[in-house]
Amino acid sequence: MSSTGGLGGRGLEAEMRRGAETLATFHDALVRFRHVFKVYRVADTGVVALGGVDFEVGEGEFLAVVGPSGSGKSTILNMIGGLDRATAGSVEVEGRDLGRLDEDELTAFRRDRVGFVWQGTARNLVPYLSVVENVRLPSTASGVKIPAARRTPRELLEVVGLHHRANHKPGQLSGGEQQRVAVAVALANLPKIILADEPTAELDSESSEMVLEAFQAVNHEFGVTIIMVTHDLLAAKRAHRQLRLRDGQLLVEGKPMEPLGTDGKARLPDEAVDALAGVDLEVEVRDGEVRIRRKGEGGLIGE
Repeated sequence: MSSTGGLGGRGLEAEMRRGAETLATFHDALVRFRHVFKVYRVADTGVVALGGVDFEVGEGEFLAVVGPSGSGKSTILNMIGGLDRATAGSVEVEGRDLGRLDEDELTAFRRDRVGFVWQGTARNLVPYLSVVENVRLPSTASGVKIPAARRTPRELLEVVGLHHRANHKPGQLSGGEQQRVAVAVALANLPKIILADEPTAELDSESSEMVLEAFQAVNHEFGVTIIMVTHDLLAAKRAHRQLRLRDGQLLVEGKPMEPLGTDGKARLPDEAVDALAGVDLEVEVRDGEVRIRRKGEGGLIGE
């Protein structure tokens, strides 16, 4: 989290151009963030979780939001899911400004339009119900009979590769299997969006792969929009597109460059050479990222 403001003009314009280009391959934007700020009050201090964030998510898109702990990833997820409200700016889903909905309307929105997959399996499944009963639970809770066009719970389990586990209890499944059941539960009411909060964080690589394949399968077969927050770059690569966050702000996407040689030399992109030539430089190394900037500046060139 950060106490800084939003992206500078050039960085924001570039980010929105890239988002528009990506959205052209999907349907119209389903989710829109318009200069969204979120400030949490801690005693007498305001802590900025999001500092003026702008982006769109296309209908049918699989988006990964990537960043370290405290970067604002989960705040974005909670706002899209109607679990939290923006301090300033607007969060729109299907053209509706969620900040203008009352609590009853938000409850209906979460029930009918959003499916959730949480990091901890305990939040996703009811332990004393069988797998198929867990998948049936959202329809039971809403009091709506399953329409003919909607998949049955067993068919949803088949989509995630677990129809043979239908009568088992969650405690009889592996962590990866429990998360795949959670995907089927999230899909039970055919939501417009599935929100996944670090769904592979507690899994080994093989289980993670199967969970990500389950997300891809439901995204492809049902056209549901999936927004997954993660710090796992390998998991993020399975999405159509990635948004990178740091300190509550979107980072401008980097330019590809040649690998660093054994002598420590590398050829920078022409834009970087033009911006940095002839000036004193400094390097910041943090959380596996390297930033080169003019000496004495606190941010990236172009921010």
